[in-house]
Amino acid sequence: MAENQNDNVELIDEDEVFTLYDENNNPVDFNVVATVEYQGEFYALMQPVEPMDDLGEDEALIFKVVQKNDEEDEFIPVTDESVLDAVFNEYLKAEAEFADGCDCDCDCDCDDCASEDDHCDCGCGCHGDHE
Repeated sequence: MAENQNDNVELIDEDEVFTLYDENNNPVDFNVVATVEYQGEFYALMQPVEPMDDLGEDEALIFKVVQKNDEEDEFIPVTDESVLDAVFNEYLKAEAEFADGCDCDCDCDCDDCASEDDHCDCGCGCHGDHE
């Protein structure tokens, strides 16, 4: 199951394996790290089960998830740098929120926020702008 979910990101802690095929039709097994909804589209951050050339063991690939039919999804590699950056930043934000845990009224779920004076200096992205 998911270990964390916010409005548009779900961090996955399961080791469910998805088999995709490379350009030579060779099978490559992946674990889903997270799913992200960005601008109405769904994306999956996936890490290969076995090491891949040109990909560090802490790196992931981002695929757009397109529903092919009622039972099958198609995973399309994302090549647009602006989409890659935006999706990855949404993932990083969700992961930081989960790791920090916040109880200020900015909904960032980190421990460093001072909710009593409505000032946040935890680095959660709210910049202390509580209203």
